[in-house]
Amino acid sequence: MDMKNSVPLVSVIIPTYNHAALLEKALQSVAAQTFQDWEAIVIDNQSTDRTKDVVESMRDPRIRYVAFSNRGVIAASRNLGIRMAAGSVIAFLDSDDLWYPTKLSVCVEFIEHGADAVCHGLWIRKDGFLDTKLSPKPTSRNCYGTLLYQGNTMIATSAVMIKKQCFDRYGVFSEDPLLVTAEDYELWLRLSKHTVRWGFMPEVLGEYTVHGENASGNVQKQMLAEERIVMKYFKEIQNPTIYEQVSYRKRRMMMVFRAGKRVWQSGNHCASLPYFGNGLFKLFG
Repeated sequence: MDMKNSVPLVSVIIPTYNHAALLEKALQSVAAQTFQDWEAIVIDNQSTDRTKDVVESMRDPRIRYVAFSNRGVIAASRNLGIRMAAGSVIAFLDSDDLWYPTKLSVCVEFIEHGADAVCHGLWIRKDGFLDTKLSPKPTSRNCYGTLLYQGNTMIATSAVMIKKQCFDRYGVFSEDPLLVTAEDYELWLRLSKHTVRWGFMPEVLGEYTVHGENASGNVQKQMLAEERIVMKYFKEIQNPTIYEQVSYRKRRMMMVFRAGKRVWQSGNHCASLPYFGNGLFKLFG
């Protein structure tokens, strides 16, 4: 097959900023896929390192480099990639993450068997070591309700593959600056509310790297963004049941508690205490 002139099945969207060394590993993991009918679009948010050189060094016509200013909103980079994508299926890979060789082939098979979107397991790499495993379990439960009342405990962006037609029907990532760090969670909620068929697999097909520069590292910012999203979607429920109202209060409490726990684990014990008090207020206030 002449990959250069054919229309790829899968478009891989890779936003990046000053991650040249990590980006090289990410691109190499794409190039090493057993499934080869893909294109990769690297959306570079005005990096000042060797990012462009890394892309060019791959010498692969399927990999495109795009210079872009997202003004601190990574959703804008991902959305540009979606608009540019030639494939009928979209996969996302953050430039500090990587995939194992069978990732695309396994996910494409799930899509071909009827799923609109797929999410697989990831190893979490911390301080250079494989730390914990994020493995979404196959479930027949209400995905929307699980996301709304329990949070995003199962869908990582670098583990997702989605039919492009889902974005055409239900929209792309929100570019609202107030939702930065949680814009992916908002999209998964929106897609699930519209009964997009998710396929969840516990199989680990890649690695997610945790480091000080992760966007989700800003605890307060992420908590407030997530809270805005949960409030928005709960308000759309007409005549919520007592169970839904209690679940909503518990959800708001747990958002604040989790933020407080992260602050505590960072060693700033005094600063974490108000979070726990605020969490109780969310439940009983």
